[in-house]
Amino acid sequence: MRARVDLHIHSCLSPCADNDMTPWNIVGMAKLKGLDAIAICDHNCGRNLPAALKAGQEYGVCVVPGLEVASREDIHLLCYFPLLEQALEMGRLVAAGQLAIPNKPALFGEQRLVNEDDEPAGQVERLLLTACSMSLQEVAQTAHGLGGVMVPAHINKGANSLLPTLGFMPDEPAMPTVEIYKLRPHSALGRLCLTSSDAHQLGDILEEGFPLSCRELTPLAIVEALLAGEAGQQALERSGA
Repeated sequence: MRARVDLHIHSCLSPCADNDMTPWNIVGMAKLKGLDAIAICDHNCGRNLPAALKAGQEYGVCVVPGLEVASREDIHLLCYFPLLEQALEMGRLVAAGQLAIPNKPALFGEQRLVNEDDEPAGQVERLLLTACSMSLQEVAQTAHGLGGVMVPAHINKGANSLLPTLGFMPDEPAMPTVEIYKLRPHSALGRLCLTSSDAHQLGDILEEGFPLSCRELTPLAIVEALLAGEAGQQALERSGA
């Protein structure tokens, strides 16, 4: 099937996102905008994902558990998983390698937690924006070892992006899918190029989304499609999926 996806959205847990970016608001807006699947990828933490998954079941939107990890090189990397528990474990491992710097909400923004019913449940006191101790390679290996996939975020954007930081596309780790900023080619450098909103406000969520071919509308199938990259997209399209 061809799914309409937006796989990079921040909830109110990310200090850079609006406070009305609660999981239920996000999933509801995704439904209104005609999306089949989304991923909420907060900075280095997945603690608002349980509410997002519950909202997805209610609204009929597939929610892929994810988070946006800042590597040791301070490159932002999107990590996607078939299961909530895998994403939460990734968040735990990332947190273990971060400096425990207290957040300053007046400077960086609030880091709001909600319960499964979208009700306020406190805040994360540790600043989530700092880089972790894992390298690009280690983030990819850790995500893969947990059953997920790593996709470098907005590789052409500027700060915190792979190409401006390294100056080239490394051969390792394998990156069959990359996220690009604003451009809309289907593939480049032999890779699937995903476009997402990186939404921090409800109005920024993609209208109808990026067309991603997958065998079915589940988090596992979407992770598999990202792992297969451009070659996998072509194979699915030839088979009429």
